This record gives sequence, structure tokens and C-alpha cells, in this order.
Amino acid sequence: SVTISTETSGTSLLFLSDSYYPGWQAYVDDIKTPIYRANFIFRAVSVPEGTHTVRFVYDPLSWKLGLYLSSAGILIFFLWILRKQ
Repeated sequence: SVTISTETSGTSLLFLSDSYYPGWQAYVDDIKTPIYRANFIFRAVSVPEGTHTVRFVYDPLSWKLGLYLSSAGILIFFLWILRKQ
């Protein structure tokens, strides 16, 4: 994850020069906020006036899906082995 502290005099766009990629989530003061594609390949979020903490977290759905399917496969494999005995 990436955490950034900001202080703005008005609503601003926080530009992160890191690749835009599905799976990233953004939070401004722990409230989920949309991530915009900036300059075609980077990430940006809207930050309201004032002092805020912006947190980017990488949490891809594909990783969760892979974890669940792998766990189910291992469970089925062990159940199959126990059944044969």
C-alpha cells in the first residue's frame, strides 16, 4: 500500500506517477474514493480542501479468486484421499 498525507487549499487532484492497474483501491480518510486514469497510464484521486490522508491499497479480485479456487482444490484432493482409505 501507499499512504500520502496532503494539505490543500481547495479541491485538488492527487496525481500518483505509478501505473494505473485494475485491483488498486483508494481511500481518502478511510472513505473509498474512485481512482481516475491520469495521462493514460497513471493514477489520480480527487482530494477535498483541507488536511487528509490518502491510501492506495492493491487488492485484486483475481488474487482472491485464485486463493479460493486453490483452497477448494486442495480440500477436494484431501477429501478424495480420505475417501479412498
